[in-house]
Amino acid sequence: MKKIADNAQYFEDRAPWKNEYKKKGVKPPVAKAVETTVETGDFHVTTIGDNLPNEDEIHAKYGSKSFIFSSSTRALNEASGTASIHEFGSPAEIDLDTKYGREADDLLTSMHEVIGHGSGALSPKLTNSANSYLREYFSTLEEARADLMAYWNVFDPKLKELGLVKSDDLGKAMYNSAARTMLLQLRRITKGDSIEEDHMRGRQLIAKYIMDKTGAIALEKRDGKSFVVVKDYVKMREGVGLLLAELMRVKAEGDYDAIKKLIDQYGVHFDTALRDEVVTRYRKLDLPTYWAGVNPELTAQLDAKGNVAKVTISYPRDYVRQQLGYSAMYAENK
Repeated sequence: MKKIADNAQYFEDRAPWKNEYKKKGVKPPVAKAVETTVETGDFHVTTIGDNLPNEDEIHAKYGSKSFIFSSSTRALNEASGTASIHEFGSPAEIDLDTKYGREADDLLTSMHEVIGHGSGALSPKLTNSANSYLREYFSTLEEARADLMAYWNVFDPKLKELGLVKSDDLGKAMYNSAARTMLLQLRRITKGDSIEEDHMRGRQLIAKYIMDKTGAIALEKRDGKSFVVVKDYVKMREGVGLLLAELMRVKAEGDYDAIKKLIDQYGVHFDTALRDEVVTRYRKLDLPTYWAGVNPELTAQLDAKGNVAKVTISYPRDYVRQQLGYSAMYAENK
C-alpha cells in the first residue's frame, strides 16, 4: 500500500480520462495495513478496506488515508475456503485463483482504496460536491470507479517494477474474479429482481457494461450450469478504460442523467432464473451468504494499586451471547 501511495501521481497521470479531470500535485496518501483485536460499530466483521475522508474537497486539499484490514481479510478467506471457485470456475480459473487469488484480492483492495477513491479532479463548474449532483447514484459510481482503477492498472509494468506483481496471471485472476462476481453475488438476493447495495450494483455495472460493449465477458452454459467467463483479457481492459473514463467524466461534471442511465441499464436488474440457479448451487456448498464476526474478549488483571498488570484473551464462540453482553454493558453505563 505504501508503494502504491508513493506512486499515486504516476497512476493519476495514466488514468484513461481527460487531462482536465486529472489531479495535479497529488499528496501521497497515508496507507496502512492494520490488525484489529476488537471492533465496534455497524460491521461485525469489519470492511476489508477503507478510504477517508469521503469529501472530495478535503481529498484535494489535504489528501487521504487508506486502510486495509488484514485481520478481517485473512479471517474471511479462511472461513470461505475454495468451495465457491470450484463450483463457479473453470479448471483454468481454479488454477489461477489457487496461485494468485488472495494476492489479487489484496492488490484490488489496496488500489481501490489508495488510487481509486482518492483519484480524479472535479470540474471547476461544480459549485457543490459531486454527490449533491449525482444523489442516489453517487455511491455506486464511486465504488465502481475505485474498482476500475485497480483493473486498469493491474497490468501496468510499474507494478512489476515495484515488486507488487510477478506475473500477468495475477491480473488475469483479478479479471476472472470481476467477471465471476456478477454471477456469484446473486446468492445474496433471494427475492425480487433488483440489486440495492452500492458495491454489488457497481460490480454488475462493470461486468455487464464490458460484456455489452466489448464482448470480452460472456455468459456460458456447461453441463447445464451457468458460468461468466473472460474471453479476451486485452479487450476487457479496453472496456475497463471506456467505463472508467466515462464514470470520471460523469463525476467531474455532475451528470445525473448519464449516471442514472448507466446504472439503471447495467447495474440494477438481473435474470431471476439465473439467480435461482446460483442460489440453489451455492446452498449445496454449505456456506453462509453473509458473515458475522465474534470479537475476542480481553480481561484485565489489576495489581494492588489498580493498574493493569496483565491482559488475558479468550475466544468466545457464541455471537448472540456476546451481543447481549454488549447491550447489558451499555445499559449499565447509561
